[in-house]
Amino acid sequence: MSLLTSQVFGLSRQVARLGAFTESSVFTNQVRHASKRAGGSTKNNRDSAGRRLGAKKVGGEPVIPGNIIYRQRGTRFYPGENVGMGKDHTLYALESGWVQYYQDPVKDKKFWKRTYVGVSLYKDQTLPTLAHDPRKRAFRMVDVAAHKKQLDQSRKVALEDLAALEKVVLA
Repeated sequence: MSLLTSQVFGLSRQVARLGAFTESSVFTNQVRHASKRAGGSTKNNRDSAGRRLGAKKVGGEPVIPGNIIYRQRGTRFYPGENVGMGKDHTLYALESGWVQYYQDPVKDKKFWKRTYVGVSLYKDQTLPTLAHDPRKRAFRMVDVAAHKKQLDQSRKVALEDLAALEKVVLA
């Protein structure tokens, strides 16, 4: 091996004289070096999809029984009149009507910051109804006027039958 070759590759003369490397072996053995730096692994690169929480119906919107009004974690809003709460704190309508958000007018020390969600049966009704006022209820399945008329008619027939029965017994 020539002196020039050993100086080019930074080899000392002694190593070159021992014959550890030959010119052919230096050029045929190639070593690949990384062209990019190795990146470390990470354990926190996962995420879950959002749970779609929040208001599904806002104040003044019409709802039917079973409609979800508000999805939440914990009790940010509390169920008011005609509203139920699921086991995951979802608020849903129990009656048909219009959604209203309100705070309890009786500012109790324990519950003074609570906001309630209620369903009013009539669009112009305001919630909450006062404690001593009767609750308004919906009679959606029964025509009240026709029902009263039918009751009056059946009472009239019953009284006529009773009068006829008394005549037979007394005669």
